[in-house]
Amino acid sequence: MSTASTLTYDEVKAVLSQWKASGPEKAKAYQANIEQVGVWANEVDAAFDRVTRSLQDMVERYGSRFPELAGFRDDWNGYNARWVSHLALSRDVASAHVTILRRFDQVFLDMVESIVTDQDREDAIIELQSFIDEDHSDSDNMAKGFYALQTDIQDFLLHFDQFVEDKGEELKQQAEELRVTINGLQSTISDLNWEIAAAIIALIGAALGAATVIGLLGVVAAEATLILLLARRLEAELDLQKAQRDLAEVNAMQEALAHIKTEFAGLKPDINLICEKLGLFGDIWKNIRSDSIRFQTQLKKGLDAVSDVRFKREIRLARAMCKPMQAGLERYASVLENRPSRESKA
Repeated sequence: MSTASTLTYDEVKAVLSQWKASGPEKAKAYQANIEQVGVWANEVDAAFDRVTRSLQDMVERYGSRFPELAGFRDDWNGYNARWVSHLALSRDVASAHVTILRRFDQVFLDMVESIVTDQDREDAIIELQSFIDEDHSDSDNMAKGFYALQTDIQDFLLHFDQFVEDKGEELKQQAEELRVTINGLQSTISDLNWEIAAAIIALIGAALGAATVIGLLGVVAAEATLILLLARRLEAELDLQKAQRDLAEVNAMQEALAHIKTEFAGLKPDINLICEKLGLFGDIWKNIRSDSIRFQTQLKKGLDAVSDVRFKREIRLARAMCKPMQAGLERYASVLENRPSRESKA
């Protein structure tokens, strides 16, 4: 390509030839994607609904043990709301772009095609420059919005998996520590039982020899020792019961976590479908944005053209590229406008 500010005659011919060869195929692929918009939107709606219901069910069943689940549910509900809002906005932006493209085609490009005098050409250049300077960045914002939601949901997947993994390790460590504690307490109680038995024997012996003052003192000492040992055993038994209850709770949490992990794994196909379709929506708007930029680039190069013939060739190229985009956006807006609402499908 030339490094000059305008396309050469041969370059324009080459671009026109390329469009003639590939344009119909591109337009066909573009139309095919647009035709799928309604299907994709319905699929995403259904997938969002299934995941939403499952996360709510997890919160109701396991939320008391895992309060973090409520946070994940709320995050997901936020993604769902963003999807609904962004899809509706994309429909409105598509309709607005149809108006822009129609004005671009039927007013500005038609004005260029009708150039006869230099004054006509200068007037057309002024109008086209005005059009180029307008803010047509909505398509870029739409693409970024779909891609950003896709990224956030992919991160949600990773964060949920990490939560399950971290919580599983935490519970495993707690269970191991509790088992060590239980074994130690059982050993302590066993030792205390032997000491208590010995203390009882000592008390009996002291009682048999209690005829003297020294004998009575021995009984008192033996009784004090036995009471102390019994108190220590009671304390150990209470600690053991608590540790056993804690271990039972940890075991129940591990079982619940296993169910959560399995259920979330079942949601991944829906979440991956949502991410895939969001990427496709983003691709549509990315292509719209790139085509819009290409139109403006073509025009800017043409503004300084020294030949009306060359300038008109560039305009005809832009016009040829504009047609399928306009038709596609009209279809995009129409499909989203006329598809059943989520309430009617519920």
